[in-house]
This record gives sequence, C-alpha cells and structure tokens, in this order.
Amino acid sequence: MAESGQQGRVSGRPWRLLAVAAIGVLAAMACGGASGGTTQAATGSPIKVGVLDDQASSLAVEGAELRVNTDLAIAQINASGGIHGHPLQAIYVDPNAQPDEALNLAQQLVQQQNVDLMVGAILSSECLGVENLAARLQVVYMASTGCQNEDFTAKQCNKYSFRVTPSGRQGIIPLSTYIVNQYGKKWGVIYSDYAFGQSQANAYNVGLTAAGGELTKKIPIPLNETNVTPYITKVPTDGSINGLINAQVGADLVRSSQVITQFGLGKQMPVVGVFGKERFSGVYPDYLTGDLGQAPELSDSPSDNKFDIAYHAAFRAQLAKEPSSVSGALGGDKAVPGGLGYQAYTTMTALKLAMLQSNFSGKQDTAKLITALENLKASQSADFPGGAFSMNKADHQGVQTTYVAKINGQSEQVLKTIPPDQLPPIGSCQVK
Repeated sequence: MAESGQQGRVSGRPWRLLAVAAIGVLAAMACGGASGGTTQAATGSPIKVGVLDDQASSLAVEGAELRVNTDLAIAQINASGGIHGHPLQAIYVDPNAQPDEALNLAQQLVQQQNVDLMVGAILSSECLGVENLAARLQVVYMASTGCQNEDFTAKQCNKYSFRVTPSGRQGIIPLSTYIVNQYGKKWGVIYSDYAFGQSQANAYNVGLTAAGGELTKKIPIPLNETNVTPYITKVPTDGSINGLINAQVGADLVRSSQVITQFGLGKQMPVVGVFGKERFSGVYPDYLTGDLGQAPELSDSPSDNKFDIAYHAAFRAQLAKEPSSVSGALGGDKAVPGGLGYQAYTTMTALKLAMLQSNFSGKQDTAKLITALENLKASQSADFPGGAFSMNKADHQGVQTTYVAKINGQSEQVLKTIPPDQLPPIGSCQVK
C-alpha cells in the first residue's frame, strides 16, 4: 500500500502530486461550457476542489480521462468568471488504485489542504469508502470517473455524496430489453470476478429477466488475468445462447475482445457490452464491428449536435496542453473524451450550475450546495452536450440521455435513444 504521508506521492511526475488548474480561454471559447450568466472576473478567493485521480498503470486510461476533462471544465468555468468571481482551484492527489490511500488522501484534502469539496476516486472500492468519509467530514463529494458500483447510490447513499452518470441497471436494463427483443432470450456473460464485475453480471441478470430473457451461462474471469483463452473457450457455440455479454472493463475487456475474435465468436453471435473508442486509443479495431453497447456520450460527435462538436473540439485543445503521458494514454491525436471522461466533465458542469444557483463560495455554503444539487435539472446544452440531465433527490443518483448503439467500423450507429425520465431507478436508498 502507498504511504499516506505525502499528497499523491506515487509518481515522479509533478502533475500527479499537486496541481492548480489553469485558465483555458481557448477551450472556453471552443465549447462555451462555462456559461453561467456572469461576466465578473474570477479574482475572488478560490474555491478549492480536491480531485482524487488514480495514475496507477492499470488505470492509465481512466486517470487520463478524468484529468483532461476536469481540467477542461475548470478552465472553461474560470475563463467565464468562475463562480460569481471565485475561481476554481483543483488540487490533485493520486491514490494509486489503493482504497486505503484514497481514504488517507481524501482526509488530508479536507483537513490539511482545506478543500471545499471533493470529486474523483476511480475504483468502486475507493469511492465507496470516500463516500462514507465525506459524510463524516460533512463535505460534498461527487464520483466523477468510474465508480460504477450500484451500491454508491443503491445501498449507502448519503446527504453529501452524488453521482451524475447512470450506472448499473439504469443503462443495462434498456440495453437488455433491446437485445432480447432483437436477438433472443438466452444469453451468456463473461465478467471479471471481483465486486464490480459481479455487480455488472447481476445487473445484466436483472435486466434480461425484466425483459423476458435469462442469463443461462456465467463465466467469471479472475481480475487482470492475462491468459483468458481457457475462459473464452467455455462460451457455448451450440446455439444454446443467442448472444454473449462482455461485462469486463479496461485491459481485461481489450484482452477478452481479442480472444473472442480469435475464436470467431463475433461472427457466430452478437457481442454486447464493448463500447467506447477510448479503450482502444481512439480507434476501433476492425474486429469490434457489430458489437453493441450503451452510453450517455458517443465516441464521436453526431453531425447535428453543435454542443457535442464544440465539446470535442475543446477537449482536443485541452489535451494539447496536458503532459505527454496523459495524451499518450488516450491515443494522442486520435484521442476522444471517452465515456468516463464525459462523466468527469459533466460532474464539473453540474457542480458549476449548482454552485452558481446556491451562491457557493466555500465549505460554509455546503448545505445550500446540497439543496441545489438535489434539485438540479439541465437540458442538452454546452454543459451537458450529450443530452439532458436530472438528479434524483431521493438517492442523489443522476440520470442522463442514454444511447444504445452498434459499432460499424469507426462509426457508432444509434439504435435507440432513451431520455432521462425513462431510465429505471437504481435502488430504493433514501438520503438522510
């Protein structure tokens, strides 16, 4: 486990230790995402945002997505006057994919760095711990990249913690309904055998059952298993399943997708769950054509969505300002914001809107910020370029317009668009 005596000490690169977000006028002009009805210069006392951004090699893509999109949103906000004249100041720390270190650093951010709120912590095991800590420290915390475990809002929701992006069954039930109706009722799933992978497999089981289908074959794969061939060969090819769900993420997903192709499974049945160019350095391999997935943001901007076009342009401008390690992790000039990057971006724009509405200027305004976040709604705009957004006051789980899409070469064909009010609830947790 990493030592906890230094801020984000795991790295030789200064940007991983402590950083203050710079003003990005070009990015703000390109995207316009910081529109907040204010032209006052951001010269007041800074609002400090603690950002838990993992830079472990196993989370290189996710960490880079969080970094660029958070920097972009903060640059836009500051270039448009900040929050009623108060600039946002990001203080980055690196938990190095260690849950205990995430807790140590989160506590340091609040008690030593005096941050006014926190975002980030990529792994579910990290963000679930930070969520409980935030309640004890009485500071707003928003999961901003990753943290897809349903429990965050389904079981242990609390007054101080929020998540803006649909998670678990919220996206999986609509996707399951589509694939059952289009391809058949019987499905197999491969998943990484740890808490998040198990929760994803369970969510697909719930989704398929709700749609009149069933999960007839479950194949757990050890986390970070480099030789997945023995597991992929367990996928039935005798017609007993109508399709295969790949519920893995990160490097595990890439490895399993390659082996699925080697065995020609994608030609024998539909493969579901693999989606997003950010997993493949901005370019889909040919073998992914035909795969289906769901997300609130597409890898490339639709030609008729001016907000998304501007957002992608601003992302590329911001990426050029980041360290080469960040750009390289996302594919350099082929990089896209990414689904988890979009989560980071809209987390910050949601915070911006709520801070403006509540006249937030620091931790002393936490109660007002919570009220504004609980009641936040937004139409598709520069702040939410992918689609509309609303927050559920009961459990602090956000919903956004979600797309079911199929990969076709480098394009993503939208098969169904689900508005926020048609996404199912994630659970029955009640904030107290």
